Amino acid sequence: MKDSPDREGLLRKLERSNEVSIAVTGRKSKRKVSAPVWFVVDGAKVTLVPMKGTDSPWFKNLVKDPQIELKAGGTGATFKATIVRDPERVEGVLDRFRAKYKSTWSESYYTKRDVYVEVPL
Repeated sequence: MKDSPDREGLLRKLERSNEVSIAVTGRKSKRKVSAPVWFVVDGAKVTLVPMKGTDSPWFKNLVKDPQIELKAGGTGATFKATIVRDPERVEGVLDRFRAKYKSTWSESYYTKRDVYVEVPL
C-alpha cells in the first residue's frame, strides 16, 4: 500500500458511499483503467465482487497485477488486493451485498458468482 495521509478519511468516506471508483493496470495496455464498483466494508477491509466474476475485464487485469486504487469522495490510495475463489465465501459476501443494496439489488447484476476481491486498507 502506498502511504496515505488520510487512510481513516478514506474509510469514513467509504462507509457513507454506495460506490467506489477503482483503478487497475490494464494487463495488455499497461494503462490505468477505472470503473465504478459496488462494495461492502468489513472493518478495515473492502470487499468487491466483479459483476461477471472471473470474466470481468477489471478482474482479469487485477489477476495480472494485484495493485488497486480505491477512491471515494476525492480521497484515494493504492493497495494490494487478494482474490478469493471459495464458493461458500463468495455466497456469504453476496449476502452482505444483498443486505447493503436492498432496494437496488437484482440477482441479474452478478451473472457469474465465482470470485470476490478483498482489499485491506
